[in-house]
Amino acid sequence: MQSSALTLILTVAVSMAQQAGQPPEESWPLRHNHGHVQGLDVTAGWFWVSAVDRRTKTGWVWRVDRRSLQTVAERNIAQGTLYHAGGLQVVGDILWVPIAEYRPSSSSRILELDAITLAERRSFPVADHIGAVATDGKTAILGGNWDGSRIYRWSMTGEQLGATDFTPALPSEDMKWIGPVLYIGGITPGAKTCVVDQLDPRSLAFVRRFDQSLGKCYSREGMALFGGRFFFLPEDEPRSRIYVREIPR
Repeated sequence: MQSSALTLILTVAVSMAQQAGQPPEESWPLRHNHGHVQGLDVTAGWFWVSAVDRRTKTGWVWRVDRRSLQTVAERNIAQGTLYHAGGLQVVGDILWVPIAEYRPSSSSRILELDAITLAERRSFPVADHIGAVATDGKTAILGGNWDGSRIYRWSMTGEQLGATDFTPALPSEDMKWIGPVLYIGGITPGAKTCVVDQLDPRSLAFVRRFDQSLGKCYSREGMALFGGRFFFLPEDEPRSRIYVREIPR
């Protein structure tokens, strides 16, 4: 797609938001055929996305050029009955992503992939369904289970260091550990509110909540942060689109 076409897409999105009385937002279409989107991460040059294709029982991760919106690398990471690819995080040249059975209280593997080639470097097993992971890349890996009722903590080599239960459960569709803050996006149980929660990644104490339901449930699936803004991927194919929203002060 040429830059003029991308400019037109962004201009139309901003115009429609202004007409609807909503804050202007940027958005990009994400073309793929991998079904149900799960995770998202963002850098200056790339989008990384994960998804599960329930039709073929496959789990996918792929890397997208932010300028051209073309997929430049993709990989099916399914391993037998483990095909539910979850929320992911890229730290440096490593992409961390869980692959799990498609049911609660089951099993998973946490994969360490090369962020560029998507080749697997190593992995470790977990005796639960892990739906999303986050890490600072140095001290620990955090992972939320199927319904967000538990967050596990592992060493960088996969040794379980602890687990914390949450009542009510957390909205853990996607997670990012950035500096002193853990961001968890999703839908709250019960009230079904679309939010991003801030937690302390060390103590897992609650810090702050951002409502992300204005006009659309933005935090339904993939969530990332870059350049002081939220990036969201709430919709499955063929309507998948990445949205950008300012982080409230």
